[in-house]
Amino acid sequence: MEFITDRQTLDDLNITGRYKSNSIYSLFNKTITVGGGRQLEQLFLNPLIDVEAINERSKVFSFFGNLYLNLPFDSKEFENTENYLLTPTNKSRWVAGFERVKNKFLHTVVNDPTHVVLQEGLEQTIVLFHRIKTMMEKITENSENTPYHDTAMRWNNFLNAAKFQPAWEAMVDFPLSFQKMMRFDYVFRSLFYEEIRELLEEIYKIDVYIAVSTVGRERGFVYANAIEKKYRQLELKGVGHPGIAGAVTNDVTIDSEKNVFFLTGANMAGKSTLMKSIGVALYLAHMGFPVSAEHMKFSIHDGMYTSINVSDNLAKGYSHFYAEVLRVKDIAKQVASNKQLLVIFDELFKGTNVKDASDGTVAVVDAFSKRNSSYIISTHIVEAGELLKDNDRLFFKYLPTIVVGNRPTYTYTLQEGITDDRQGMMIIENENILDIIKGDNV
Repeated sequence: MEFITDRQTLDDLNITGRYKSNSIYSLFNKTITVGGGRQLEQLFLNPLIDVEAINERSKVFSFFGNLYLNLPFDSKEFENTENYLLTPTNKSRWVAGFERVKNKFLHTVVNDPTHVVLQEGLEQTIVLFHRIKTMMEKITENSENTPYHDTAMRWNNFLNAAKFQPAWEAMVDFPLSFQKMMRFDYVFRSLFYEEIRELLEEIYKIDVYIAVSTVGRERGFVYANAIEKKYRQLELKGVGHPGIAGAVTNDVTIDSEKNVFFLTGANMAGKSTLMKSIGVALYLAHMGFPVSAEHMKFSIHDGMYTSINVSDNLAKGYSHFYAEVLRVKDIAKQVASNKQLLVIFDELFKGTNVKDASDGTVAVVDAFSKRNSSYIISTHIVEAGELLKDNDRLFFKYLPTIVVGNRPTYTYTLQEGITDDRQGMMIIENENILDIIKGDNV
């Protein structure tokens, strides 16, 4: 099974996007290697739904974060080494040796560059892999009692094998003699070719471990504790949006008794940002990544769906309101299949009139509350909240507006209850819109 979501949700929360500078992916993409970037992208596309796997990955990230480790090369050095290593030579030592002799002869006779390119590639590979050996020794030394210890031991033993020792010792003799070049080229590109490919894949993973854990450490993020799905709990303390420096944080707990977080507040009070913060935190937690919070404990969810930035569909002739209705319908089908989901609705039915939006919100929220999933539902139609007060599955919080002089200001800090803030007309007046229309303030 896999964590289920859809493109609408990923876009609403701005999760993925290699080329979007403000995406959550871009926040963590500090990888050096191309392979590391690919590995990171796959992690973002495949959140985990197994408690043990999530907590183990979190421990690996935490371990690397505490090491304060950097990869011992830059991207160009590693790319050159990859280009050399990923071109295998013949498995037969004699055939491989003949190829090297031919290259040497062609270089001598017609100045063919192949011999020189191979020699430079081999020498750079020896230097770089010796640095990797030193790094792996440090990782192994510190990895005892961590989930990464067996992996570290495997590659540490591999790089300290007797077959590699002459290559490490030969670094003082560069440029290599032709005999040594043939010997070491065979070791790296033939004898241990498959193992070297596996090691490169592990280096990509280490690149991701270092990149993600460094971001988490430098930003003060924490690793969430995953628990079994049966507990139906989402507990967040000090949660904020990871993409906002110095974000105001809040505490939120959703459980089996109170499974609907009903959020009210005026426009610009911070409702959307808070909901996105919670959604992003749950998504990252299912990946085993650090989250922007002081503490997080969560039961496994089968997936997550949001309805935040639903747009009309001109090609199909859908109005904004009808597109919203279809979105709610799609999510309802998922909820009705007894999946345990986190569902986030930002301003239900904002594409229709206030009366229909209020009636629709009350009816849909009441129906959803009876299903096992968890919900965060926002609205600025406070009357809907008043009509839902008798539903004991809901809890009510709001983001307040404080008027200073004739200007609304926002604390972005949750308060208990339902707000009665209504500052829309004040904002319109503060922007002198009516005066502009009349021509009095151009």
